[in-house]
Amino acid sequence: MFKGLRKKASILSISSITSTQSTSSNGSNSDGTYDKILAQVYDFEIALKAMDYLLDDRTKQGTDLLQNEANKNKDSTQPHAIFPLALGVMEFIEATLGFEPEVMARAHKTLSEAENASLNNSKYNVRYRLSTSLIYPPGTEFEVTYAESTLLNALLMLLTENNGMVESVKALYKLRRAYQTLDAVYKKIKELEPTFNKNLAKLKKEAATAALNNVLSRNGNTIFLNNQSISTVDLPGYSSQSSSSSSLPQDLALMKNLEKVYLMRKARIEGASLGNNVDAERVNLFDDLNSSLTLAKQNNNTTLKDTESPREEDEENESDDENENDDEDESDDFCDALEDFTHTPNHSLPPPPVDSSAQSVLSSIETTPSSSQGAQDNHLHVSTIDEYIHSGVQLCFGILQVVLSLIPPAIGKVLSIVGFKGDRDIGLRLLWRTAITSRNIHGELALLFLLVFYDGPVQFVDTGFQLPNNALAKSIISLDNKATVSEAELDKILEHPEQYTSQLLRRARRMFPHNALWILQEGRMLAAEGKLAEASQTMQDFTDNPATKIQMQQAEALLIFDRSMIYIFQHEYDKAAKDLIYLIEINSWSKAVYLFMAASCYLEKYRMIKMGVIQVDDKSKEMAKYSALFDKYLDLSLSYVPGVGRNAVGKKGGIGGSNKQMPFDKFLLRKNRHLEAAKKQHPNLSNADLVGTSLIHELVYFWNGYNRMTKPHLEIALKMLGYSGAPNTEQSANTKEHSYALIQETEDEAMIRFFLQSVAMRQLGDVSGGLKLLDEHVISKHVINDSLHLFRFNKLTYSPYLYPTALYEKTMFTWLLGTSPSSKLDVHTAAHESRSWLKRAEIVGEGDYELSNRTGMRIKAAGDRLEQLANL
Repeated sequence: MFKGLRKKASILSISSITSTQSTSSNGSNSDGTYDKILAQVYDFEIALKAMDYLLDDRTKQGTDLLQNEANKNKDSTQPHAIFPLALGVMEFIEATLGFEPEVMARAHKTLSEAENASLNNSKYNVRYRLSTSLIYPPGTEFEVTYAESTLLNALLMLLTENNGMVESVKALYKLRRAYQTLDAVYKKIKELEPTFNKNLAKLKKEAATAALNNVLSRNGNTIFLNNQSISTVDLPGYSSQSSSSSSLPQDLALMKNLEKVYLMRKARIEGASLGNNVDAERVNLFDDLNSSLTLAKQNNNTTLKDTESPREEDEENESDDENENDDEDESDDFCDALEDFTHTPNHSLPPPPVDSSAQSVLSSIETTPSSSQGAQDNHLHVSTIDEYIHSGVQLCFGILQVVLSLIPPAIGKVLSIVGFKGDRDIGLRLLWRTAITSRNIHGELALLFLLVFYDGPVQFVDTGFQLPNNALAKSIISLDNKATVSEAELDKILEHPEQYTSQLLRRARRMFPHNALWILQEGRMLAAEGKLAEASQTMQDFTDNPATKIQMQQAEALLIFDRSMIYIFQHEYDKAAKDLIYLIEINSWSKAVYLFMAASCYLEKYRMIKMGVIQVDDKSKEMAKYSALFDKYLDLSLSYVPGVGRNAVGKKGGIGGSNKQMPFDKFLLRKNRHLEAAKKQHPNLSNADLVGTSLIHELVYFWNGYNRMTKPHLEIALKMLGYSGAPNTEQSANTKEHSYALIQETEDEAMIRFFLQSVAMRQLGDVSGGLKLLDEHVISKHVINDSLHLFRFNKLTYSPYLYPTALYEKTMFTWLLGTSPSSKLDVHTAAHESRSWLKRAEIVGEGDYELSNRTGMRIKAAGDRLEQLANL
């Protein structure tokens, strides 16, 4: 029985936690419940490992692991609710990456099952008084799994495009239940925080003392285990005096299983559990060279490498590789005490000498530990269950707070009446704390949420409203190996989040090198910094690498779509179109939009050749080529729009083939109507010569392209937008003597052109010139009365999104001019004036119109930021 234990290399010291029971009534477990408790802890570690496989784009291994464990326990009367939740989380992530109906339906079914399983498991723990936590009542962990499954299920239902009113109401009801549960547990966590800290301090002290103990004494018998300094924190109520004199075999098996759970947690936190050869020194959340865990890590380096086989090209070999060490007792199965216990007649082995390294551990620990050592001990002596409760509540409650804060004010007021109230600051702090301190699925999901929040394709945060002379922080906090974070540190992080998302992203990439999601986020981050060439090259190198095998098709689709947009920002239209056309093979989000964008790329390439921005050998031939490509993909894009032409019947297009038109489908159809109208007036011209303002630059605006372009890219954009301009007008490329455009620019098309050019000019630094274009050629066309309370405007039907977005951009111009060095306004006054224009944008932007969601989100983000600045 001892061969596997001896190979792990040192002493397993058991810290009694009897003293902690005085602070909580939960440590009342009986001898007969310890196996059940440890089995649940083991289930949680298995689930966390399975979800880590997902984070490394090895979903099949994760689901196989869950399935294997479920099969082992199919005859057990003890529920295993964490398994359906783990599977539900994995399916939720896949569903929300691609929004494909079949994946979303599957995730909804699994999460519904997880809700029911969590309720049953919570009742089971209460009934049998299974205390898996030192401070929280039985069943608390499954209240968290219930809240998590309910929250994800509600979000999934809200994100399902073809849901009706009944389903939306059900989703809000689920959201309310999740909110109430999380709120109650979060308050309990805050209430018991002093008790938790007191217990943690005691456990740290006891573990230091236990590091010198070479033996485990049980009923006069001396058994040597290993040189792993761990506590029985995963077994509340357990002590060396708690078992009867006849329980030695069972006790040894329990300790062996406890050690197995401990090593699983240790490997997970160090990043060694997936066999990715991660440098633990750079990933580990605790890294004190004098700590017992670091010493154990050195001693067990070989063993940890052997417990997981590296990723193989043929996944079918994975299961065989993982079973190679069965003869060394390295499998994940728990021990049966009576079958596994063999011993000498006196149940003893000769004691080894006291390990000098363990002696140094004790001598190095002071009454008040250093911060780095305290951080290490926080992870070492927090049980898996308490870790899950804390990180799960922080993640879910943080997401809820932020999501509710993003809801438009009118809806937000209604929701607040029934108990919903979002606080973005609280939510972001919870998410940052989770992302920094948690090495589990919750920490990585918090990081993904923050990355999407700050650098995603939808503008949740308006970074344009910056304080004048707002220099970056001189000193940046290092987040490596950081297990705690103070409120003061969070204040600093929230001021300059871009300095810290990059640190956490680097850690995730080291931990999970195979997942395209992390490459996608790195590309987005680089693009947000204006490093477009580096961003596109990073993404291209990843997919071009022969060793790259992307299993998560939804992540691949996102990566390629974002890369195509970055190519568009760089005016590399052939590469962009190639990516967009490939997307229709691997993703069903909206094939019509992909193809329309590809057609728009070819149209812009046609114009660049015609204007001489791109030099080619045979100009006429190349122009004919790109004109034909524009025709081909425009026509093909229309064939994927539900209810249009030959697709009038059937479910070929729409969102995920759902036969429901999406906002950009409507944008596409409107543009095609304009083209058809021009065709009637000019039947002899090609389609490429009938388009007014650049289609691709209009789309660039909605993907925040002008905020990411460098100066040379912006200069080209400004010049190309002039292609359709009326002769001798401002920023037009045409004169009365020579015109590239073959049709007359209409007032509606001119408004779109001037709007986009004003934004490009502002990004180039010409704020006054850009505002002049916007005021004279856009805003003045529809503002009848400039008084806020008597605001009147001509309703625009040609391009419905233009009025609210123009007023939003007016807000930005007002802020930049008001806070410029030459301005006499203070920050408060500049914020007040900007908010007055934003209020107009809110009035115009109310209601349901084409692209209203994106426009509304921009206005909401700007309002939140200006409110923050006004209160400084």
